[in-house]
Amino acid sequence: MKRNYGVKSAAVIAAAILCGGVATAANVDLKPGKYVLTITYEVQNQRQNESRSGTRCITPRDLDNPERIFSDQVTVRPKQEESCSVKQLRNIGGKISYDAECSNRTVHVEGNVSATGFSVVRTVKPKASQGVSLKFTVRGTRTGDCVTAVNTAER
Repeated sequence: MKRNYGVKSAAVIAAAILCGGVATAANVDLKPGKYVLTITYEVQNQRQNESRSGTRCITPRDLDNPERIFSDQVTVRPKQEESCSVKQLRNIGGKISYDAECSNRTVHVEGNVSATGFSVVRTVKPKASQGVSLKFTVRGTRTGDCVTAVNTAER
């Protein structure tokens, strides 16, 4: 009987650790604020000689969904945010990776993140056979706090 109690206790402790790890991994370890972004890209594995730069406000709400942070949008997000299902999010020791299933594409993101910056590679594959595969490198550096008016405009 005592042995059975020990096994049950171990199972409860293991479940608590696993649930705690999942809850922690659900958030991106990044400080909210204003970020300067630079995005470079490849089309069909050919690097393009252009990059895009801009600023974006990352809010505490954004930390719950990595697609709001590591997207290829430089500035304000589209008014109607597409719903992509994020799966297999791993955010451990400054490394982040996840997959996203969207209506017309699949996305794999992998890279590094710290409290005040990130560098990730987004690999985007279309679901349609005639689509084009893209690879984006998204780099962000925190430059300060967001201005309240900017938060309102971007939401």
